[in-house]
Amino acid sequence: MRALGRDSIPVKGRLSLTVVGPDGEVRDRREGDNVVCTTGYTVIAAALAYSGVQDQASNLGITTATDLTPLWGAVGSGGGVPASSDTQLFSELGREIVSGGGSTPASATVAAQTTWLFYFPNPATTWTVTEAGVFANATSVANSGSMVDHWAFSPSITVPTTNTLILEVSLAFGP
Repeated sequence: MRALGRDSIPVKGRLSLTVVGPDGEVRDRREGDNVVCTTGYTVIAAALAYSGVQDQASNLGITTATDLTPLWGAVGSGGGVPASSDTQLFSELGREIVSGGGSTPASATVAAQTTWLFYFPNPATTWTVTEAGVFANATSVANSGSMVDHWAFSPSITVPTTNTLILEVSLAFGP
């Protein structure tokens, strides 16, 4: 039972990977729940705090913006069980900067949601993907940034050199 006047905000993550052929047809797709990482909670809280004071930042002596950008999605081929303490993928294959995003409002029974899309062009070699994640304050360098979430799945998904890959990441906040 919750104490009167106190509420918790659960954060639930969901990721999907879609392989698209050169003809635009979906070749394969995986979707599932993921682990929101401790570093992810940290950067989300810092970004929320900064967004609330950014108009007064200079008056408060804050000289550096705190946000999630640049935001990168990554895929990997490693094996293991994701944990909230993770800071990188098990074995990163590649990463791309965010290419789209949006949000939906909450209601009394439906969580608010934010969604980001990451588009991976044709890989140079065939990829066998078993994991994915999102990194805030990152660069194009593997394992850079703060890991927001981590997802591993089976069976793997194969991305031939003629296909592209779309990573969709959604975080739901609330009921």
